[in-house]
Amino acid sequence: MPLRLEPNQNFETLNVNSDGFRGPELQENSKYRIFIVGGSTVFGVGATSDNHTIPGYIQQFFDKQFPDEDIEIINAGIPKAYSSTEAEFIKNSLVNYNPDLIVIYDGWNDLNHSYKQFESIDSSPTDELIRMINRSDYLTPKVLIQQYFNYQRTSTDIMDFDSSYISEKVNLWKNNLEETCKNSEVQNLKTVIILQPLLGTGNKILSEEEMHYHEHYDSKTMIKYYESYAENLNDLINSCNKTIDLRDVFDPYEQTVYYDAGHISDFGNKIVASEIYNHLSIFLKNEISK
Repeated sequence: MPLRLEPNQNFETLNVNSDGFRGPELQENSKYRIFIVGGSTVFGVGATSDNHTIPGYIQQFFDKQFPDEDIEIINAGIPKAYSSTEAEFIKNSLVNYNPDLIVIYDGWNDLNHSYKQFESIDSSPTDELIRMINRSDYLTPKVLIQQYFNYQRTSTDIMDFDSSYISEKVNLWKNNLEETCKNSEVQNLKTVIILQPLLGTGNKILSEEEMHYHEHYDSKTMIKYYESYAENLNDLINSCNKTIDLRDVFDPYEQTVYYDAGHISDFGNKIVASEIYNHLSIFLKNEISK
């Protein structure tokens, strides 16, 4: 069963519209429509409102700087999505919404997903997450994330990273994205691929809390193998319109940004969104002027 969000869900901190996207209803007459695709980090697990997700902040930046262009940013993030589910989602669903640009922000879920289950799609966790947010309304983001992702280890345990089949997983990630970009080009859609930051990427000085997470989630090992995804990112430029490596986006910041090995705070979402906006605004100036 395809991975989708259940539509028409409205809570104090989270809304899923009638089309199954987090945030408000889609505009009928937007001049330029951008879908941000990804997993829980795009969806905004831990974000305190729809506006404090990465897509939510990007929308605010475009509204401020391009008030007359009617650029619409749509949050197409689905918790636990990875390149295989994203490719299916784009091909069988998103293209029907007349997108102009599809931005895929991922890496983490592909890195962690079991190779033997790479083509399997489990739709149940998304509804479980929505129910948990509704029930908590509102747990602290850290507690919500820990409960949802079933982090049951004690604080002294190390969750060893499973590096098996890493080369095969990298190739599947790359092939899925290449296929998505090629299919999109046939339909005159632009594509941007973004490699997301994870705890330990770049040269960020970690806070005391982040140091604990870094050890607990075996981030040192995880980041070592994440490098393979970065090495393959540039190859995607042959099929996709643009690639962006955001692994070092938090380098200037010493305060806590991460809640675990990859989920980030509202503050982190805003930093990521600002950087994505900077890239997209340059990209779109050429597109909109055509």
